[in-house]
Amino acid sequence: MAVAPPQSVAEVASLVKRLYQPGNATIIVQIQDQLQLLQRSGEGWQLADALLGDNDINVRFFGALTFTVKLNNDGASLDEATSQHILQRLVSWFVRLVNATDKPLVIRKLCSTLVTFFTRVPFAWKRPLLHLICAFSVGPETLEDVEAITTSTEELLQGLSTHQYVALLWFTASLADELTKMEYSGPKHARLHVQMEGEIGDAVALMRFAMSGQSNGPSVALHCFSTWATYAQPMWPGKPDALACLQGLLPDAMNLLMSEKSEGDALTVFIDLLESYTSFFDAQNLDRLAQFLGEVEGPRLQTHLAEEGASHHGAGPFVIAYGIAVLQDIIERPDHPRSQVTMPLLLSMLRGFGYPGDDDELSGLTIEFWNTYTETVTDLCFSEEDPSELNTPWVIHARQVSHEVVDSLWKKLYTPPGSITKDWGDSEKEGFATFRADTTDLFSSMYVFLREDMLTRLINLAVEALREKSWRALEASIFSLNAIADNVLEDQSSDRHLTSLFQSGGLYHEMGDFTQKIPVQVRKTAIDMIGNYGAYMERHAEALPDALRFLFASLATPSFTTASAKSISSLCYTCRHSLTGELDGFLAQYQNYLVSPTCEPYGKEKVIGAIAAIAQALSPESTKVRPLAAMLDNVEKDIAYAKEQMAGGDAEMGQITGVAALQCLASIGRALQVPDDVPINLYDDDDTPAGQRNFWQTTEEGQSIQQRIIGCFSILEVLGNDGEVVDAACEVIRTGFTETVPGPFVLPPSVTVSFLQQCTISTPQVEAVLHTADLLIVQHSRSDSIRIPSEITAVFNHTVGLLLSLGQPSTDPGIAQSGIDILVRLFPTYVAVLLSATEDILTQILNFTLLAIEAAEPLPKRSALEFWSRLLRTASPTNASDEATMCSRIVDAFGQAVASSFIRQVSGQANRSELDYVSAPLRVLVTLPRSKQWLEAPLWAVAQPDEVKNRFLLQVVGLRGGVKTRDVVREFWVGCRGL
Repeated sequence: MAVAPPQSVAEVASLVKRLYQPGNATIIVQIQDQLQLLQRSGEGWQLADALLGDNDINVRFFGALTFTVKLNNDGASLDEATSQHILQRLVSWFVRLVNATDKPLVIRKLCSTLVTFFTRVPFAWKRPLLHLICAFSVGPETLEDVEAITTSTEELLQGLSTHQYVALLWFTASLADELTKMEYSGPKHARLHVQMEGEIGDAVALMRFAMSGQSNGPSVALHCFSTWATYAQPMWPGKPDALACLQGLLPDAMNLLMSEKSEGDALTVFIDLLESYTSFFDAQNLDRLAQFLGEVEGPRLQTHLAEEGASHHGAGPFVIAYGIAVLQDIIERPDHPRSQVTMPLLLSMLRGFGYPGDDDELSGLTIEFWNTYTETVTDLCFSEEDPSELNTPWVIHARQVSHEVVDSLWKKLYTPPGSITKDWGDSEKEGFATFRADTTDLFSSMYVFLREDMLTRLINLAVEALREKSWRALEASIFSLNAIADNVLEDQSSDRHLTSLFQSGGLYHEMGDFTQKIPVQVRKTAIDMIGNYGAYMERHAEALPDALRFLFASLATPSFTTASAKSISSLCYTCRHSLTGELDGFLAQYQNYLVSPTCEPYGKEKVIGAIAAIAQALSPESTKVRPLAAMLDNVEKDIAYAKEQMAGGDAEMGQITGVAALQCLASIGRALQVPDDVPINLYDDDDTPAGQRNFWQTTEEGQSIQQRIIGCFSILEVLGNDGEVVDAACEVIRTGFTETVPGPFVLPPSVTVSFLQQCTISTPQVEAVLHTADLLIVQHSRSDSIRIPSEITAVFNHTVGLLLSLGQPSTDPGIAQSGIDILVRLFPTYVAVLLSATEDILTQILNFTLLAIEAAEPLPKRSALEFWSRLLRTASPTNASDEATMCSRIVDAFGQAVASSFIRQVSGQANRSELDYVSAPLRVLVTLPRSKQWLEAPLWAVAQPDEVKNRFLLQVVGLRGGVKTRDVVREFWVGCRGL
């Protein structure tokens, strides 16, 4: 049932009450619509006035809101008499409701309404705050000219009650807040900002009076003071008199810092001002705050830290904000009272009891200060051109302070014992983790200033903790060293300091002794350290065995498995040449891992790849056979087990095992690739014996390994319809494609061809197989590679069969794109394979590519456009080959169809992002003799003026394939799209 329009003020009040009560959403919307109509109506003024007299608080609030709506909509068009009448009513209601101690909800809304009057009405409301003060003092009805009042504002305020001056504070704060949003320089608001300069005297008198008052007056005055300061910062940088008037309140506000009742609000205000408006404080006021810290708040904070632990205390953020505000003095004038007072407090907050994130909130908050401190100190040091300046007293003092910070934070990084963390929830855990992350960033910055002093300090702490088996101290030390690893490793001269920690029998010898009861977190951090300091270990092979033995042993611990496997892989890849002597031991440890309960696919893949990377470093090639055979034993066992599971009906386990086996095989293949950083021997063909270069293809041992690798693909016989297995098999084949010399994974092309020939369009991940065949063509198109026309013909024939069985590219865009990509790769090396197709097959495949250009799917379209770019380029009259002649005949037969397709694309069918792809073959087409004739016919069918089409044709043909063709195409497309 629809809500009927109200016919009286009482019915309006009833609707307002219903609006603020729970009810049907549809009814609420209808009520809102009815009330908004009334608010915007000509009777809105009278309605607002009437509603303010209602007994219901929501109705009175709605009355004030209605005044606001009317002022926003109609205020700018009011004449002066009407404006004054409305102001008189608003002031009258303000005084009446404040004196009746109405709820803050209504009074605050009325304050907002009065501010709206001030900003929206074109006639100036002179000294609005004084007007309201006088309205309380002498009555709203008797006041005529506020500027005629001779009594001082201070005197007028004396007779006001708390309710009255609090309401006035709300008004003047709302006024400052609203004017902050209005730009100063704009002519629309310039008059208002000029008036604000006249307001500040009355506002300051009011705030000073309220700050000495009772009840909530001081707190409201502090909020008002903060709001006015926020207004002054952007508006009064060039208004020293107005600003000085507001700054005169600082001593009064500081007095409230020592008021037990107002201290919290005062601290909040001063923190905000110190952080956002430091220049608001002159030197005298900053010294007063230092005195307050030294005599009052500082001793309180020190007592709190000593007796209660470092739980949250309002003085902490205040000290931090003050410290940042006077940072230059703290750094360069360490003997200044500001520094003498602040620095001990900042350091004490790092030494309080408790754990960050739990019962210590202050240490985490100080990180912001120490970041700023460190960055400033570092900038000042780097700006000094004279090295002797780096030994000045302030630099020496800054170093001492920074070392104290490092020591204090190091202790705060201690992981809590289980007796404490057992009661932690997500909030505490996240808080502690955040503190550690923030400290990591800070330490990285501090190292730039402290350099080796910081490194040696942390190493000494670690070595001492290791000697005493103080595990939590050790974990904090190596966590800290991890934080500065990138900085440390930039300078190899730091290696000499690291030796004491990484030497044989050192850290990783202890970590690898799993008979010792070492906390899990310590070993986790030690594992992270191996990854962070891998570059050091690469330079110092003597550190590798202990580290890797520890990592292999860690594989047996569930919480370490993933991180250990990752670190083993990283170390073995980067340090492969230093680890060849450990190969047999690592193979044995891998066998132990395979039978452990923690063995899982990720770990198997990473570790077997790591061992294969070491095998890659062996020389000559024949020495790689034995470790490779051992690794293949494990892969073949998994293949056999997967087949057994499939035969036994456990398809899930069979699939998991089969995928893992092929991924391990691919990991071996990737690891055996020649590293990118191995220097290329320009005389390789002369220096390397042919027997060694062809070891994997000409010797029985080499061929045996390769045949075993190929034999692993037998898993496809039982899992060939599983997408993950197909994808993993493709990964194995592709590992050999990047190699430039024969290797165990450089498989015969027939392997890829055979794999593809087993696929249909319903084969899962057939796109991956097509992509692998694509890479095979690329591999054997290189100038130094062997040509394989028979295998490429087989790939072509099967690919064509797949594409034609789709019917339309949209049937499966992924297969369509991958198949067309193979056609693209035939140019230029194997273009004869394409041209050897029968006329019928060739016609079908060319029509398929044209359908792909017309299709909505972007990827097949792009591939098809690239295909035609290459075909058209091959057909160019400048080419004299037989292939060029045959391509020219194809273009003669399909030129009209191709041109028509291109025109449809550039006339709006293509998306904007596809225009460059369409332009590419068009630029080639226009270089052919009959291109203009082919383009004309479809162009005249485009719904554009003839002169536009003529200009486009002349420009495109005239540019003869120049790069500006793209701009012409884009301009024409925009016109066709009507953009």
